[in-house]
Amino acid sequence: MPRPDCASTKRCRYGWQEDIDFTTQIGRRGRLVSSASITGVHMGVKSGRTPGKKLGYSQIANIVYLKRKGTMQPRLGERLMTANVIANLVRSLWPEAHVDRRGRLWGNVLAFADLTRGKLDPRKIERM
Repeated sequence: MPRPDCASTKRCRYGWQEDIDFTTQIGRRGRLVSSASITGVHMGVKSGRTPGKKLGYSQIANIVYLKRKGTMQPRLGERLMTANVIANLVRSLWPEAHVDRRGRLWGNVLAFADLTRGKLDPRKIERM
């Protein structure tokens, strides 16, 4: 099976919400099932992965892209974006040592600015 569009075209450079994109595409091909006997592990690390500004931009750009693509429900996308922006805003006042909240917030602002100008593109993080 081909990989999801977000991954195969490198449109969403940071894999933010790629799991939703993948699940939706798989669900269109057949029935999804779940099992309590399967365990998934997220190998996220707090440092060394992506600068805060890039992640913050992706928190908005990837969700908008996936909503437009039709692999993310609009209500879910709005809830995720709102939660990310609020967390970045509030925690930027008292940031955690291992999280670049101010960078994430700045990335959120840049993404919303691009969205209002019609220039939002998840690939922009390559030039950041």
